[in-house]
Parts: sequence; structure tokens; C-alpha cells
Amino acid sequence: MKTLLLFDIDGTLLQVDDATRQAMNKAFSELFGLKNPQQNVPFAGRTDLGIFKDVALTLLGRPLSGEELKQVADRYLELLPEELDRREFRLMPGVTQLLPVLAARKEIILGLETGNLESAAYMKLKRGGMDRYFSLGGFGSDSEDRAELVRKGVERARNLNHGSILDDNIFLIGDSPYDIIAGRKAGINTIGVCTGHADRNILLAESPSYVLSDLSDILAFLRCIGF
Repeated sequence: MKTLLLFDIDGTLLQVDDATRQAMNKAFSELFGLKNPQQNVPFAGRTDLGIFKDVALTLLGRPLSGEELKQVADRYLELLPEELDRREFRLMPGVTQLLPVLAARKEIILGLETGNLESAAYMKLKRGGMDRYFSLGGFGSDSEDRAELVRKGVERARNLNHGSILDDNIFLIGDSPYDIIAGRKAGINTIGVCTGHADRNILLAESPSYVLSDLSDILAFLRCIGF
């Protein structure tokens, strides 16, 4: 029986200071002449598409047309690689040790659960040399609703594995209470890691299946997923 692990990216696998915000700021500034367009727009737990739409409603006073939304997304993706290279980048504790161990097990499928657009997700992973571990997932380009993008990641994994993944064998790993909420709504197990902006108590308030300080204790992680 297969086990599916869906990892959040920002704050869980890696951190790249302000690259996302700066690339989005530049995209909106170029396309609409807005200065510092996202200073009052929250990012935590959000999807890229949701942030684009929130900025438009807040500062333009109207929703983006379908063509405008595509223009913003395309320009953001063009600008992001430079911002990733310019800014401090770090992998979260234990990530470089844990992922090879998981990838070596044939019964484990590694996937993603992230609010990033799919292309942006893989840009960030590639910056840290981790893109080779992940070939599927649920992304911010699938849905603005995190629970729905989790379901999309599960659906893709099941389609590739002939449906042989039980809900009890699916785990979402994330640093944000929004990850835990999304996993619960999707009906799967959740593992909170205290490597982002949320401390242990904030994560525990959302009743995750497990909470770890970080991903450095490989044996503890394997126990959480039943290995």
C-alpha cells in the first residue's frame, strides 16, 4: 500500500526572504502603475491567485479580467527567478537529510501542497536543488481554496497509482495553521512543523495529527507516518 506525503513549500521546506512579495510588487507596478501594491495585503496561508485578486480589489477597486490575471501571473513568473537569486535563501532544518530517505522508499510518494503557482513552486524547489524529488501536487494555480488544491494533489497521485492510496495513508506536512485546516477539510492526516511564523501552540490549536519542531528527526517523522 502506498503512502502519500504532501509537503508545503514556504516555511516548511525552504525560506526565501521576500522574493515572492517583491516579484509580485514589480509585476503590479509595471502593469498598473501601483507603488508598493502589497504592503497591506496578507500573504500567510494564501494562494498566489488569491493575492493577485486581493491586490486588485484593494488598490484598483475592481476585479482583474481574465486577461489581466494572466498578464500578472506571467509577469510575476518572469520576475521571480531574479528575485530568488538576489535574496537570502535557506533550506529548513533536516530537509536535505529527510527527502533522500523518503524518496528511496518505493512505497512512499512525495508530493506538494502549496499556494504557489505550479511554475513558481518548481522555481523555488530548483533553487534549493529539491525539484527532483517532486513530480505532482496541488498548487495555487489549481484553486484559491487550499483544501481544494489538497484534494487536487491527492487526485493526481491516485490517478498515477491506480487509486491505491487510502486517506489514512495520506499526510500533509506544513508550517501554517492554514495547512492544517486545509488537510483536515480534505480528510487527511496532518503534520505541523514549527519552522514558519506559527509557533507550536498556534499549530496545536488546529488539532494536527502530529507536531514536530522541524524535519531534522528522521526517525520521529517516520514514526508519524507509520514506518
